[in-house]
Amino acid sequence: MPIDIARYHGWHGMRGGPWRGVAAMVRVGLLQVFRRKSYWVVVAIGAVQFLLLWGVIWAVTQAKELPSEMRDGLLETFGFSATPRDGKENGYSMFIERQSVVVMILLAFTGSLLVGSDFRNGSLAFYLSRSIDRRHYILGKLLTVGVLISLLTTIPALLLFVEYGMFTASFDYWATHWRIPLALLFYGGVLSVVLSILLVTLSAYLQRMAPIAITWASLFILPRVLREQMRGQSIYWGLIDPWRDMHFVGRLAFDQFRNDRERQFAYWAAGLLAVACVVSLVALLRRVRAVEIVE
Repeated sequence: MPIDIARYHGWHGMRGGPWRGVAAMVRVGLLQVFRRKSYWVVVAIGAVQFLLLWGVIWAVTQAKELPSEMRDGLLETFGFSATPRDGKENGYSMFIERQSVVVMILLAFTGSLLVGSDFRNGSLAFYLSRSIDRRHYILGKLLTVGVLISLLTTIPALLLFVEYGMFTASFDYWATHWRIPLALLFYGGVLSVVLSILLVTLSAYLQRMAPIAITWASLFILPRVLREQMRGQSIYWGLIDPWRDMHFVGRLAFDQFRNDRERQFAYWAAGLLAVACVVSLVALLRRVRAVEIVE
């Protein structure tokens, strides 16, 4: 069949740089995820808590006749505190913490789709035979996973901050607590970087959904069980729990620690997560380099 009849045609526009391929991989990856109805179920579960808090904040802030202390107490009954307090966590960081289960479920089933299928079906060789190289491919996959994490954690938390300030009497809340959005971006960045590196590396080696899901769940569930069993021994046993480590590192931006011991624990957790990310990136790079490229 002639190539014109097959409706193939050459590209006559201006060619972009290889970094535009990173954005294209992110766009295609997100479309892959959101085209599957089963993934929308997980996203909907993650949106339930956000919508509940959104409605509660709106209802409480509209009750102008209630004293501010009573309104804050009503919000705290739903696990939300709009202002950081000494030794306690604010509602925004706790919202992100409670989203951990939904995030883990979504990532457990997206690793095979976004990364594992490229190795199983030989798509990675096609990617690398284009103008992009291994660093563009790795960055594209990491950004895709990071965007998915942000859609369930950072962005909803920022929307809650905007809503609370919008429904109060003035803009004083935004001006007084301007550090909260920056802290949320830092916290969300920690989650996106660590989880995306771990998931992409794990998916590149295991490739299929069942091994990825089992290993991913074990990575976060088993250490938590061990930490609970060793609770009375030492606070540093908590370092074996990756999600708790990320939570404490995220709290560094809020600086909401009960004592100096917890703050020191957060620095140890940051060092441990940094080592884990470096080791995972090295392993990922070795895995991608093992793929033969046909140009």
